[in-house]
Amino acid sequence: MKLFKNIAFVLLALAGTQLGFAQSAPKLTAIVQMGTGKPAQIELQRGDGKGSFFFMKKGTEDLMQAQASRCAMFLIMTPADMAKALRDYYGGDYAEARADFAKLRKKYAEFSGLPGSPGTMAPYYEMVCAVRMGDVAGAKKLAEEIPGANALNASDAARVDAARVFGMIDDTPESYQAITEARAKVLKDRGRNVDSEAYGWMQYAVARAAAATIPAAKDKTKSANAAVDYYCQAAMSMHGSQKVLPADAILRAMNLLWEMPGVQDYAATAAKPMDKKAWAKAPCNFCDAVALAHYYKALYADPAAPNALADQLDAYFCNTLKGVKKEK
Repeated sequence: MKLFKNIAFVLLALAGTQLGFAQSAPKLTAIVQMGTGKPAQIELQRGDGKGSFFFMKKGTEDLMQAQASRCAMFLIMTPADMAKALRDYYGGDYAEARADFAKLRKKYAEFSGLPGSPGTMAPYYEMVCAVRMGDVAGAKKLAEEIPGANALNASDAARVDAARVFGMIDDTPESYQAITEARAKVLKDRGRNVDSEAYGWMQYAVARAAAATIPAAKDKTKSANAAVDYYCQAAMSMHGSQKVLPADAILRAMNLLWEMPGVQDYAATAAKPMDKKAWAKAPCNFCDAVALAHYYKALYADPAAPNALADQLDAYFCNTLKGVKKEK
């Protein structure tokens, strides 16, 4: 009798444990309008990864299935944990947000493929964080493996393609043709859906590849100038969206200009700061290097991580508009 009671107690405990797991499984709330009916709030049980969702019919235990794309309205309410990760993301704390999105990707995996669900959007934002942090390998992996990509809007889907181009960076001369061709395909396929930041990601990748061709180039100055242009295009395209990649692009362009013929020789004789007359006669590459250093110092410099060359070059900067009267 005692043994029977013990077995019954264990079975009851196991049943309770299973029930606990079932109750802790994530659910999402959505506002859905099916057909000509009125919008209604439902609890999503899961998705099928292809755009269908399952829910309990109100007042029953019947599990129903419907296609999100066929709903006149399909709006998933953002759960608190996703909202917290998004606050970190929009606040610029990409490391914290990325860690949270990685957890949410797993937690809400059964809802991937549903538009606007954390199962779809968490992997997307995790990928964006990787790019903005300059993690090439991480961005490549996340962009290639992103689930439910077909449920993203056109602009976000274009960013996934741009992140794949970014993930091709390997700093080898051979990568230049592959990256430029991949960029051209994204621009052709995605057109106006490629936003400024996504374009900047791809220009940054092209710049890295172009810079890798300099050592073996017949005309090193020409190749360096091309890389500088790509870096500056990347920085301008990403300006305002983040800091890590634009700052890195500016510093890489500045360093290339510093290595141009005659620039360091001129710097050794130039006064600090320069006056307008001296500035007007200075080599263009020198002036461009100084201008980029000043731009970097004004917008991106991190006091905790000073850049010696940027500090050195900024000391030469001359504001040629100083003292010029503004037109009324």
